[in-house]
Amino acid sequence: MPFPEDRDAPPAGAPATLDFAQVFRFAFDDPDWIKKMLLGGLFTLLGVLIVGVFFVSGYVVRLVRRSAKGEVRPLPEWDDLGGLFGEGVPVVGAYLAHVLPLVLVPLCVLIASAVVFGGTASLAGRSEEVAGVMGAMLSLVILGLYAVFMLAMLALMFYLPAALVRLSLFSRFGAAFEWRDNLAFIRRNLGQYLLAIGFYLIASFIAQFGVILCFVGVFPASFWSVCVLAFGLGRVARGDAELNRAVA
Repeated sequence: MPFPEDRDAPPAGAPATLDFAQVFRFAFDDPDWIKKMLLGGLFTLLGVLIVGVFFVSGYVVRLVRRSAKGEVRPLPEWDDLGGLFGEGVPVVGAYLAHVLPLVLVPLCVLIASAVVFGGTASLAGRSEEVAGVMGAMLSLVILGLYAVFMLAMLALMFYLPAALVRLSLFSRFGAAFEWRDNLAFIRRNLGQYLLAIGFYLIASFIAQFGVILCFVGVFPASFWSVCVLAFGLGRVARGDAELNRAVA
């Protein structure tokens, strides 16, 4: 079924207009927001042990869906941990499938370069002059790889939210890799998409001050910032008429 109408949300398919106040306030409008944020903070903390990442990812998936449906209280409950874990697995898998190649490819190139330059210096009799040239060339390779890696990561961080939206709404792991459709979603909603990411960055900055709440507050605040992103992306998806037709 298409996303249902709701009096507190813009009509499905109508151009999205993210409201700063609504995006930052929506979580606190939920009567159980303290409980939900504290539990989210707990699972964010458990992310250090990896397992918490799956629960938070599953929660984000459900929040994107509920936001896209225009629900008045989009924050999901924490009463279905098994379901949240199961829905988080594809998200984590898709993230790793995108990120690992960016890490492994430069690492392999770096190792190969070190072997080649080291072998060349060795064959040249290990003279100080040759060693210096080889060292300088290896440094240039490292700097180049670092620059390419950072640019690729920035591009990926810009792309991944769209992959998350389509994976969440279609409930298909493969949707995260349909890069043409994901990029088309970004192009159709570029302004609001950038706004959703911008709001998330602001929320992440604000979340750093959670340390004022005796350190423990950092984790609920970090979880809240992720919820800001999920809510914003869901609202952008709700305003995409083409995506609404595809999901229907």
